[in-house]
Amino acid sequence: MPIAIPRSGADDRPIVPDVCISDLSQLVIRSATVADVHGMSALINQYASSNVMLARGPQYLYQHIQDYMVATAPAVDGGQDVIVACGAVHVLWADLGEIRSVAVHPSCQGQGFGRRLVSMLVERCRSLALPRVFVFTLVPDFFAKCGFTEFDRDDMPASVWVECSKCPKFYCCDEIAMLLHL
Repeated sequence: MPIAIPRSGADDRPIVPDVCISDLSQLVIRSATVADVHGMSALINQYASSNVMLARGPQYLYQHIQDYMVATAPAVDGGQDVIVACGAVHVLWADLGEIRSVAVHPSCQGQGFGRRLVSMLVERCRSLALPRVFVFTLVPDFFAKCGFTEFDRDDMPASVWVECSKCPKFYCCDEIAMLLHL
């Protein structure tokens, strides 16, 4: 059954659905490019507006584009591929990386896109020879299905807290810490 996906406009707001994925084999997961920034920002900030994840503006995404991967699917109208998922790996130290900003378009959830994307992000961690990767999340069940286990955030090294101190949730964090040993 085809899945309708709203495309994002130049101002980052979702617009009328005009994209459809009828063949999931057409999904492509690749490194993000600067051309993907507005679509990624729209997808991430759709969840941020519901307080499900942290907002990411274009400046942040441009500055960290090397950390990101996107899942794209062809547009039905033959136009530019549409971003249906995104996520990032941020290296914090020689032995630790963080998976960030994992977002899957709501109409694509339950299709395995998120698990495929997280799997690719974990593979990126392995290729960087990171022995551990963690995530702070509000959806621990999803990451548990990806092999992560909960752990005490107080056991995190100082390099994590330097990053966390920049977060608007620093003093009232409600996210669950999860870890995967590679």
